[in-house]
Amino acid sequence: MPWVVSCSWALRSLFKVTVNLADSALNAGAKLPACCYTYPKPNMTFLCISACNRTRSSAPRSRCAWGLLPRALALGSTVTLLACGVSKTVETPLASAELPAAVLAALEAAARGEPFIDDLHPQTAKTGKPLSPAQQRFDVRHYALNLRVRPEERRLEGSVAVRFRVVQETPILEFDLDPDLAIDKVTLGTEELTIDRREDRFQISLPAPLSAGAEQTVHIGYSGRPHVALAPPWHGGFVWSEVNGLPWFATAVQTEGCDLWWPCKDSYEDKPEEGVAVSVAAPRGIKIASIGRLINVEEGDDGFDTWHWATQHPITAYAVAINGGPFESIEREYDGVNGQRYPLQFWALSEHAEQAQALLHSDALPALAFFERMLGPYPWGDEKLGFVETPHLGMEHQTINGYGEQYQRGEHGFDQLLHHELAHEWFGNVVTHRRPQDAWLHEGYASYMQAVYAEERVGMMGYYDRMFDAYKSNEHCDPVVNPAVSDVGEAFDNRDIYTKGAWLLHTLRRYIGEEAFWAGTAWSIELNAQLAVPEWGGQIVRFMAEEDAYFDGESVRFLNGRQREIILIPGRRKHQ
Repeated sequence: MPWVVSCSWALRSLFKVTVNLADSALNAGAKLPACCYTYPKPNMTFLCISACNRTRSSAPRSRCAWGLLPRALALGSTVTLLACGVSKTVETPLASAELPAAVLAALEAAARGEPFIDDLHPQTAKTGKPLSPAQQRFDVRHYALNLRVRPEERRLEGSVAVRFRVVQETPILEFDLDPDLAIDKVTLGTEELTIDRREDRFQISLPAPLSAGAEQTVHIGYSGRPHVALAPPWHGGFVWSEVNGLPWFATAVQTEGCDLWWPCKDSYEDKPEEGVAVSVAAPRGIKIASIGRLINVEEGDDGFDTWHWATQHPITAYAVAINGGPFESIEREYDGVNGQRYPLQFWALSEHAEQAQALLHSDALPALAFFERMLGPYPWGDEKLGFVETPHLGMEHQTINGYGEQYQRGEHGFDQLLHHELAHEWFGNVVTHRRPQDAWLHEGYASYMQAVYAEERVGMMGYYDRMFDAYKSNEHCDPVVNPAVSDVGEAFDNRDIYTKGAWLLHTLRRYIGEEAFWAGTAWSIELNAQLAVPEWGGQIVRFMAEEDAYFDGESVRFLNGRQREIILIPGRRKHQ
């Protein structure tokens, strides 16, 4: 997920948001709270968005409104900001869809410095939870999604086939799904099964208990209007937009989870070992970009074409995504560090095809060479490396990274968003945290790799500049691993998982040395570890993450005065 830098200055801010219709204009002047979340953009010092008391765990949940202005910009707004001593106007007239009423209400609350109410079910809003006892009794091997998307109604209709293996004898199956979506029918073979819905979870009663080792496939038919994202990707859901009168939509659910739009196990603990297939029927003229490889496209007699995609690799459920729009696919091949040739694809809006082609050449290729040199081969080379233009800022969907940075380079001469999401193919999609408390492993590494890349692009001053910005942006004195965190959304409420996470890695690298740090990092990726902590440095990383500590050159010294000796076992690096 892209990060939002925070500034802790007391601000007197005025911002005015004008969407397409005059009656939806917002002109609100207010003194915002002391902390103003910002997102750097070219030619603008800051977009001072908002701040509020983040209380995710309440029911109904109040959610902070940072991230809403990038959402407004993506939908074609004119935004004038007077904040941080800067007055700028940004116009993005490309998209033509109106902002949903819920998003406008959230913007108005943000202008007043107030929390806003998200109508998403409070349990659906939690993701990365531990598996329930019922869910622990079976292991998902494969998901097959078969959907029809009706953009004019903002509606989904379809089914999910779940192939599973029983781990412990069970009379039931349990999955997660937003209660606003209807379950139409559940079958096992030819037999229709009964279900019991319990808020965001539902249980399927089996005809007879299944013994350990049994493998079966259950089909779950469902339909409805999925939750509309208020401020994607930070507050996610389905993102509906239009461009030149044609539908343009995407999914972004990292902090809410897969159950927001399809039945699944909404946990990081059970990746489907044999992958996921995604078939999406959409109105003709809309192209679908999704995970893995494009198998084929079927033309329907009803004006809908069905796009069949599939990945054969394990995948975290939030990294499953569908994107639809009037895209043009730009493709070229790349020779990886391990000798494998694989496709690079960019699914761009047609009018941006030339810009996408240029971005692949100027940024994607050198960034990919950098990551392969530092970390080892791109993990999904037997499928593709993909990017897709989205009506939100971006997200690390496996093999199809969402891109909404509008082809603008950031500091130090490279596209910040593209580089950050590409880093997540290694840190997030290969190495995945099991517990939400460890989300810093995704974001800390992705942020730190940008500092390392800045050093490569412009020299050590680029590295120092990145790290100093991260230092200034740290908000808390808490460890980046907070035992009080119970879901991924709460983990991302602490933005220090980016900045302090990067500093933790900087400290570790300086302490154990270049060779051990990079060899151990690559080794942990090769092993597809659940925690990105290699054996030689796992103790250091865990102690540093869970308690405030520093190195005195010989041992880890904790701020409470304790010391702990660390024994280092150097790792090996296979890929040069």
